[in-house]
Amino acid sequence: PDFHAARAADLAGCRNMLTRQALPGYIGTCMAVRDADLTNAASRIAVPTLCVVGDQDGSTPPDLVRSLAGLIPGARFEVIRNAGHIPCIEQPDAFVTLI
Repeated sequence: PDFHAARAADLAGCRNMLTRQALPGYIGTCMAVRDADLTNAASRIAVPTLCVVGDQDGSTPPDLVRSLAGLIPGARFEVIRNAGHIPCIEQPDAFVTLI
């Protein structure tokens, strides 16, 4: 909600990118993400990994991202406050600080 209220121009730009996508392609991508089970692949990640989530993310909620981090050996899990699904856009300074 803070992002929507305070950064209307950025929100409009994000919305514009989304609405310009071809609907069949967007739906296909969403279906592929929905149907992908990468549980075993995640456990084989062998590089430093940072799993970041916004505390208001309804698409990939913090508990889901925390469980992903738990599958990756040595992964860090971080929550960005006052951010939804795309914390790198909503809270870029907090995101960069984590990286």
